Amino acid sequence: MNKCLCLKFWLLHALLPFTLFVLLAGLFEATDWDLRFTAPFYDPMLQVWPYKHSWWASGLIHTGGKYLVLLVGLCALAAWGGSFAFHRWRPWRRMALFLCLSIGLGTGLVALGKQTTNRHCPWDYDLYGGDVPYVQLFESPPAGCKEGKCFPAGHAAGGFSLMSLYFVFYYRRRLALAGLAIGLALGVLFAFGQVARGAHFVSHNIWTAAICWLVSLILYVFLFRGRLVPVVDADSREVF
Repeated sequence: MNKCLCLKFWLLHALLPFTLFVLLAGLFEATDWDLRFTAPFYDPMLQVWPYKHSWWASGLIHTGGKYLVLLVGLCALAAWGGSFAFHRWRPWRRMALFLCLSIGLGTGLVALGKQTTNRHCPWDYDLYGGDVPYVQLFESPPAGCKEGKCFPAGHAAGGFSLMSLYFVFYYRRRLALAGLAIGLALGVLFAFGQVARGAHFVSHNIWTAAICWLVSLILYVFLFRGRLVPVVDADSREVF
């Protein structure tokens, strides 16, 4: 735990991501970047989202991605439960539980946010054939509008929650970075699919990524006390 609490750890895993998040979130709120990134996926002549029900955005990325993350979570849960029955699985017990909690809490907090923030999807706005006047993320919607349930981005949370693999393998440099890359890649892919469908703006996904990273960081430091394996061999070392 001492290594986990060192200044370098917090600079790299808390201050740096937070600074990046603030910069990106601030830029999207201060500019029209959300509209610019969304524009290529909407046909203003026909007033439709061509990829809303496409096989790749709706079927492969949205539906397939949801089941992929569910499968990972169930496998981790099975590994955690199996560790009580099979001695050889015992070293993986905390890793499996950490992964389950990271996926469950990350996606759960984002889902809760969607129910309480009253933010709309792009396809709800009048700019894209909907009936809600467009406002930016932190502007209040006009009175009388239907309730929005599109912020943060729920689907991308499944992918970004797998950034927790970074902490699962924290003392294995290559595996940790590979785990981080997997989570980021899946999160960005899921985000792209939803932006293409008109379900979310890019800024929605930036907030989702921040929430998922924060959940994993808090779990790793405070609940699991910086160690997910009982013994670290001599060849193991911190990623940074």
